[in-house]
Amino acid sequence: MNGWTYALITFAVVYWVFRGGFKRLSAAKARGDMVSYQAGSPERNWALALAHPMAYHAMQGGFACDLNGADETLAKQLRPMVLHHLGLRTDLNDDQIRQQLPDAMRQRWFMLDLQRLQRSDDPQAAMAFACARVTFFVRCARLLNWIEEEPHWQLLMLNAQRAQQCFGSWLDFGQAYSKGRAQWVAQGRSDLRGIAFTSEEVAQWVTEDKHPWHCMNWNLPLAAEAADSAPHAVSAA
Repeated sequence: MNGWTYALITFAVVYWVFRGGFKRLSAAKARGDMVSYQAGSPERNWALALAHPMAYHAMQGGFACDLNGADETLAKQLRPMVLHHLGLRTDLNDDQIRQQLPDAMRQRWFMLDLQRLQRSDDPQAAMAFACARVTFFVRCARLLNWIEEEPHWQLLMLNAQRAQQCFGSWLDFGQAYSKGRAQWVAQGRSDLRGIAFTSEEVAQWVTEDKHPWHCMNWNLPLAAEAADSAPHAVSAA
């Protein structure tokens, strides 16, 4: 065989190796394996993982890597849900949303989904569900380019610290989240995930080697990341 033949064979081998690796990486991201969490720091990855079951059901690859904006189809799906969750009119245009959203988030993030609990609701379960949904909708607001990068991280880190203080582990949080979602939809309220998940499924997730709830340390110190935003901190007061 001449040099060109060797070169072609080498190119073909390299191509198939890289093609297979890319397919495996794409599949891992679509499943929501730990490799899909590339938000810039362990603390930010942790904050986003609170919404893992919702994020990876709602959009392929979730939203824990670099954001390039939502395409038209995804934007149409997310837009009314985000506005409704954050208490804004759905007929606002993007400029109006950008003017109103930062203050609305600053004033309401800590009570979203908690202000009208039913008498039968378990408050701890409701808190887990609220923490997951705040994560999801704040991140989606950034995806839709309605809020700037730094304010959205301020909110996400405050929410993450709240979750870490209220629960003792990913298992504890996940099982409360499952119960909170069940009691939410039992009252006729809708949830983006669309399908239920059980305490048994959560127990399995936290043992899977590639699942973020297994890989991430629940007790990861979040103060350092939050401190980076301290001069512009968003107060819940």
